[in-house]
Amino acid sequence: MATTPLLPFHKSILNAIHSPETSDLLLLARGLGLRKVVCTLMQIYESPQNLVILVNATPSEETGIGDELNIMGCRKPGLRIVTYEMNSKDRYEVARLRRLYLTRP
Repeated sequence: MATTPLLPFHKSILNAIHSPETSDLLLLARGLGLRKVVCTLMQIYESPQNLVILVNATPSEETGIGDELNIMGCRKPGLRIVTYEMNSKDRYEVARLRRLYLTRP
């Protein structure tokens, strides 16, 4: 299953906010292809040197984003979900290993 190409306004959002020289905080609202923009950003920053955290997604968004990232080739280690139920040792490993994480309340 192939991923759909980015629309022009998706590309303009990504061009406006993506800069490898900075550590930015990005806040986006739902709608207008948010999942596509978020997944593309997560794919861009997916590396052992980066820590990417997506906050407050619903369970259906978690599944959809995880599926989209798998299609885009972000499989090792892929998206990991962090919850308040994790013990401190596991949370420490999350911070130490970096990569892509999704956290929910």
